[in-house]
Amino acid sequence: MSDNFGMMEGAYFVGRVELLNWLNDLLCLGYTKIEQTASAAAHCQVMDAIYPGKVALHKVNFNAKYEHEFVKNFKVLQESFNKVGCDKYIDVQKLIKAKHQDNLEFMQWMKKYFDIHYSGGKYNAVERRAQAKCVYDGDSKPSSSFSASSPSTSSKPAPPSTPSSSSSSTPPTASKPVPSSTPNTAVTSPVSVIPASNNPAPSPTPSSSSANSAALNTLFVIT
Repeated sequence: MSDNFGMMEGAYFVGRVELLNWLNDLLCLGYTKIEQTASAAAHCQVMDAIYPGKVALHKVNFNAKYEHEFVKNFKVLQESFNKVGCDKYIDVQKLIKAKHQDNLEFMQWMKKYFDIHYSGGKYNAVERRAQAKCVYDGDSKPSSSFSASSPSTSSKPAPPSTPSSSSSSTPPTASKPVPSSTPNTAVTSPVSVIPASNNPAPSPTPSSSSANSAALNTLFVIT
């Protein structure tokens, strides 16, 4: 059975919104444009869902952004086609240009191929990417790496202190200077006053001439 469906096949009438919803639900992606499938990463995982273990998923770059990275993913997709015997031709040079119509038609074909060959079992896309060590920016980070990149609680700056109600309602009063106990005045030495003595002043000692005259008078009296 050929895997090349004609253009009048109902698969090519599936709209862009329906395709994106189906792809995002199946692979837990966050694609918003059909052009994002130009990287071929989603196509590779669709094949992994249909044929587990047939796709070298560890080689797929889900964060590819450049054409040379797209080519590597398409190479992985082509190898998976060869393994399962799918004869679909992939026009890589057209698809890596991320043109809407080209990638829409290829996505429509991929949806039809999936509907025909998928067994219907449960497929955990995030777990499969983790097992294959495929890094997709849309996948939730593990709790350990999230804690290491998050700032610790101790590194957060402390919130500013809230003033108490008493301090907020009562304005601060200026402190008044305390007067010194010793007045700052010039100290003058007091004048010492000698009190008067009750004893009478001693009488002056008579001179030698007065003593001599007294002695003469005594002699005249005796004679």
